[in-house]
Amino acid sequence: MKTIRPAAGLLLIVITSLACAQGPARQARIGIVEFGVPADSVFTRAYLAGLRQLGYTEPGTLRIERRYAQGDASRFPGLLQELAAQRVDLVFTVGNDIALIARQATPSLVVVTAGSDDPQMSGLIGDYRRPGGNITGVTYLSPQLAAKRLELLKDAVPGMVKVAVLWDPTHADTYYKDMVPAARQLGVSLRLFQVRSPAEIGNAFAAARSAGAQALFVVPSRMLNLQSKRIAELSLDAKLPVMAAYANFAEAGCLMSYGAVATDMLRRAAVQTDKILKGAKAGDLPFEQAATFELIVNLRTAQAIGLKIPQSILIRADRVVE
Repeated sequence: MKTIRPAAGLLLIVITSLACAQGPARQARIGIVEFGVPADSVFTRAYLAGLRQLGYTEPGTLRIERRYAQGDASRFPGLLQELAAQRVDLVFTVGNDIALIARQATPSLVVVTAGSDDPQMSGLIGDYRRPGGNITGVTYLSPQLAAKRLELLKDAVPGMVKVAVLWDPTHADTYYKDMVPAARQLGVSLRLFQVRSPAEIGNAFAAARSAGAQALFVVPSRMLNLQSKRIAELSLDAKLPVMAAYANFAEAGCLMSYGAVATDMLRRAAVQTDKILKGAKAGDLPFEQAATFELIVNLRTAQAIGLKIPQSILIRADRVVE
């Protein structure tokens, strides 16, 4: 039997027709809500980099609807409702508290969140393995690491017995509560200094120094996380060693930071996003926890404030800023 083969030109026409019939790949629409302003979007940039690694390009296969609260948390419900009206495929948030607001204000929204607090303890999810509802994400487990950070700070500052705690009371979490038993075991007394706005940080440093604090501990919050450079400047002026949760603090000039590797966590959030865009239900995807952590020591700052970092700390450091 003779095989009849279509001409090359005819084959090309058939393939082209099928491609046209299928239409272009659907553009994914993602809403992003943040507390600060575009220039502050360190976490979002890492999340979008993760999406690019998975093949998403803006404005090609991806459209981002950006919303910024401009430092005013009361704007979150309205911004989330705007995104719901835009019919985005999902919303990415930085902060489990924003995800909680999303669940209350716009329960139909699918949310992927990257948060520092414990999502189960805060009531965001019931089960890590199967969150349920329309929410999943990753957590940096900052409250659980509070004791470890305090221990590292005491090792770095020999003889430390008084620690000032910089705390934003408008950012609800269990961080301070988790520090108290650790401080008792380490023989360290803690004193809270509340700051509700950037304008109050300078006075808090001055008060901490007057109170005889030998070091300062920054409790993560939306507002304080955006003030790493200001806090680093004040720590140098006051010659006060500072421990923080995120790498941007040590990179800006604070003495130390210890926490989850943010880029790894945000790549994982991007992978979750990809799965949802391909049909998975957010509530069926496990809420992931941090697995990789890094200790960063700013040796240049230590020298500037007259502190000699013990070799035992430098050996443990994943990065040293010199």
